[in-house]
Amino acid sequence: MEEKKEPKNYLHWVFTDHYFNNGRGIFKLIGTIYGIIQIIYATPLIMEEYYGGWIPLFPVVLVHLTMWGFLIGITLQPYGIYRRLKKLDWWNKTKK
Repeated sequence: MEEKKEPKNYLHWVFTDHYFNNGRGIFKLIGTIYGIIQIIYATPLIMEEYYGGWIPLFPVVLVHLTMWGFLIGITLQPYGIYRRLKKLDWWNKTKK
């Protein structure tokens, strides 16, 4: 009888199997880094435009919702995959 494997913890799974095991995962990591840099870089510029009176409040709110939505979505998507794999007991499935 086969020994039951313990699932990998989340951080180990994300940085080994999810990001670097397949060819597309690295783009998610690059997208996450881009989202962080975009928020750090663009927020002061957008707020300067708003405080200067050059753009109304509605576009400022939409830009912030878009940037934060992108970052939160691309960051939490691997967590949803990990939860489903853990629920399916993926690490103890027989490989054929």
